[in-house]
Order: sequence, then structure tokens, then C-alpha cells
Amino acid sequence: MSKKITVLGGGPGGYTAAIRAAQRGAQVTLIEKDSLGGTCLNRGCIPTKAYVESVEQIEKLSTGLQELGLDVSMPTPDLKSMKERKDKIVAQLVGGVEGLIKKNKIELIKGEGEILSPRQVKVTLSDGSEKIIENEVLILANGSQPIKLPIPGIDLPQVINSKELLELEQLPKHLVIIGGGVIGIEFAQIFAGLGSKVTVVEMLPRILANLDEELVRRLQPVLKKKGIEILTGTKVTEITSQGEEVQVKVSGKKEDTLVCDKVLVATGRQPNFFGVPVEKLGLEMDGKFIKVDGKMATNIENVYAIGDLVPSPMLAHVASYEAEIAVKAIFGEQVEADYTAVPACVYTHPELAGVGLTENQAKEQGLKYKVGKFPFSANGRALTQGANYGMVKIIAEEETGKILGAHILGPQASELIHELTLATRWGLTVDKVAETIHAHPTLAESVLEAAHAVFGKAVHFG
Repeated sequence: MSKKITVLGGGPGGYTAAIRAAQRGAQVTLIEKDSLGGTCLNRGCIPTKAYVESVEQIEKLSTGLQELGLDVSMPTPDLKSMKERKDKIVAQLVGGVEGLIKKNKIELIKGEGEILSPRQVKVTLSDGSEKIIENEVLILANGSQPIKLPIPGIDLPQVINSKELLELEQLPKHLVIIGGGVIGIEFAQIFAGLGSKVTVVEMLPRILANLDEELVRRLQPVLKKKGIEILTGTKVTEITSQGEEVQVKVSGKKEDTLVCDKVLVATGRQPNFFGVPVEKLGLEMDGKFIKVDGKMATNIENVYAIGDLVPSPMLAHVASYEAEIAVKAIFGEQVEADYTAVPACVYTHPELAGVGLTENQAKEQGLKYKVGKFPFSANGRALTQGANYGMVKIIAEEETGKILGAHILGPQASELIHELTLATRWGLTVDKVAETIHAHPTLAESVLEAAHAVFGKAVHFG
């Protein structure tokens, strides 16, 4: 007998859960009020990477290709054309997801969902009509929304979120970014690379606080060289209008008033409970998140929650993973979510990526560990690419060599991290990585050498 499953939210977690459940023979209804793909596809991961690629090409043409012996003229950024390219990519991917939903015979309802009970969801359609959906299993995948800061002037028209920034067709002369996390730093590099003056204001002592401190410290001078001003230990206290521009008052390490034409709020996100009456349903909470067990099950029978609604890293790939876990559990498999190895990537240039424990976390936990490092300046492939800044860093148990975490600053770090994610997830030792043949010449040889370096056995660096 097939299960009747309703999924609320069509982001990376929601549509993955819907497809996986349909593949197992479930009768699935997917409710989404906006475009499929959620924030990641429509307003985050994919759109920003389209811009990142444009900026990287500008950097290559302006400096990189000259280093390779090629004489080229400096390109002129065209934000409107970049936006059109971004929109085309997003539309293609959204269309692909829509095709998969149709192929898997999932009922897609476009409208705003409201949970009446664990077994009933009311959907308000675009024409104002309503539809009641009955289910046996409910999966909550509502995603998240930007945190609104209690700062005077935060509602001024010049103060925008990442979605609005991606819709601009004219470059800001001066962009002030509130927040030095992944979103803030990626946008900082994009707009600095396109020619805007950029200032990042971060309340914490350092930017990218969840990533390895040593590699973040090595990234900062690169960002500064690109013209990005970073104010750490500083907070925005007030924003006031000054004609078409605004004044941003900051305090902390630096007391100043910044005059700019756009302010981006990039201070993180919070769960979106629109249509989910938490108290009425009796959902047990874990702080501001829905409490779930290792199977992604809530305290209500046959109600599951995934993605940004639950206390796990707010990443698209985590939401998709949790969708897989939830559907397996719904169909009786004995599974438990494991967050030992969640890769995190920052698409700066050079890229920054990490998985598992940082060195600071290993210290805080009182672990006996060894660190192996290998610089890209000693890697032949990186040198031929003119991308030799940064390193691979591996943290391993001192006694066994088991990999606890790994961090990469350098070319294609977001791709190279996955070998080490696999090793961290399955408890492999640095010897297992070191005994694996790596092709030459490749960037991945830096991973091999870093594994050797944990116990002082690197061949090409000492």
C-alpha cells in the first residue's frame, strides 16, 4: 500500500524528499508558493556563483592572463548582462526541477500552505481559492528567511537583502555590507571585483567565524588587496537617509559614519514558520528550531522536519541529505543523520573550504592531534595555472592518524574538499589517503602531500 505524503516547501530539501518518496511508490503532493528550488537556486547559491564566475574571468583577463604571457585588454563589467545570464541559468535549473517533479508524477500545487492538523494542509491558490490536502505523512521543508536587525533606518529603500542585490542593473558606487559571514564575504568580492567600493562591517572579532582561523587569516590580505575594507569588532548602530545616499553609523573598534548608496544586510537567516502553527500543533522546539531525532522525525507521529527548520547547518546540501534520511525512515529503514562531515565552501578567489573539526575546535575539545600542511606554491599544477596561493591543511588524531577535519584555501577548494569529506565521514586515516595513488600533475596532489605531512613525511615540501 502506497503512502500519501505531503511536502510543504519546494526547496532543495522539499523537492528531494518529494522525488525520493515518489520513487518508492508514494502518492506525493508538493506545495510551493514560489519557484521550485528555494532560496539556494533562485536567490542564493546558484545566482551568486554566476556572478562569481564573471568576476573570476575579469580577474584573469586583467592580471592572470598577463602572467601567462597573454596581452589582453581590461574588460568592462556589464551588470545588466550579468543579471540576464544569471536569470537564464536559474530559469534553466528551475525548469529542470519542474521536469523531474512531473516525471515522477508528483502533484505540484502552487500556493501558500497552512497546516490545519498533522493530517490536513490548506493551500490558498493564486486566485484566492482554497484546497484541502489530506495526508498520512507530513514533511516540513519551509526553509528560512533573512533575520531582520533592530537597527534604526533598516527599512530605508537603500537597505536591501541578497535577493534585491541580485536584481540590480547598476553597480553601487559604495556598498556597505552588514555581516562578515559566507554571504557577506562572497558578495563583497563580487562587487569589489566589478568596481564598487565595498566595506564589510562584522560585529564578531573576525570574519567567517565558523571556518578555520588560520586560513581565514590568510584570506584576509587577499580580500584587502581587492579593495575590500573589513571592520571587525564593529556594529552598525544607525542608518539615516541623505538624499539618494545613506549614512551608516558604526561603533566598536572603529567609530565612524560611512556614506554609501546601498547597504546589504547579510547577517544570517532564521527558520520560516509561515503556515506552521507551532504551538497549536504541539511541535517540540529546540531553541528557535524544530526538535527532531536522528530520523528527522518530530515529536508528532508521522510529521518530519528537514533543512533550515531544524538545528543543523543551514546549507542546501544538508537539507537534501536530511530529505534522504527522512524518506528512508518513513519507509522503515534504520537510519540516523550523521553530521560528522559537512563540507562548507566560500566561493571567494581563492576559494575556502572546510570539513570536520577546525584546529581551534580540536584544541577546545582537548584532543591530541597533529596538523599536516602543504602549500599550493609547491604544487606544479597550481603554478601552471597561476593559482599558487593557499594551502591544504589536515587535522588528525596524534595516536591513530584518523582524520578529524580538513581545510583548504586555494584553487578549486570547493571541489578538492570532497576527498577529505569522504575520509572524515568514514573515519579514514591519513595513511589511507597517502597510500592512494593521485594523478600527476593535479591540484589533488596537495591533498596527498598534506596527508603525508601530518607525520612529517611530505616529499615536495619540508
